[in-house]
Amino acid sequence: MQGLLQRRVKYRFDLPVPTSIKSWLAEARQEVRTLLERDWEAVMCPEAELPSLGMLLVEWRGAHLPADVSICAPVSHPRPPPLAYDVPVERVDVCVEPIAPVFPPAEYIAIHIPSVKTFGRISLRRNYAVVKHRGLLFVTEARHGPEPRGGVELLLARYRCASYDLGEALKKLKRILRARY
Repeated sequence: MQGLLQRRVKYRFDLPVPTSIKSWLAEARQEVRTLLERDWEAVMCPEAELPSLGMLLVEWRGAHLPADVSICAPVSHPRPPPLAYDVPVERVDVCVEPIAPVFPPAEYIAIHIPSVKTFGRISLRRNYAVVKHRGLLFVTEARHGPEPRGGVELLLARYRCASYDLGEALKKLKRILRARY
């Protein structure tokens, strides 16, 4: 996975009349949340501090794949000037970007499989599973070992909503993706 560029999925919202991001969010926050939860088969954990809109916990085979949801245009991370949210804009882009979990899992779910290869696009890295889902590389905590009846037992993490530092989560994701174990 060395050399792979992490990507994100962008949702573009064209506004009928120039509107400030704050005003647009006051009206459209629930619509955006519903769209993302339905589109990703996920649960969205809302965040109050812009440009972040929260975290998406994408359901994958019973586990969660965490992703950050943020406004990525016309403002960007880490901290645009506060006035940027009051200026009228013609469009707002919301991005979904995988992050590494920087908080402990709420629980692990057990999955028994004949081999990791038959499970799909997944590779195991120490205490993490790197999962290619919808063209993006996600990371979730995982434990693995032999299944007494043959095959592999995977314990995959499920998370609760929690606050996180986006910079720290992205750095950790980069370290995990580059690691060679």
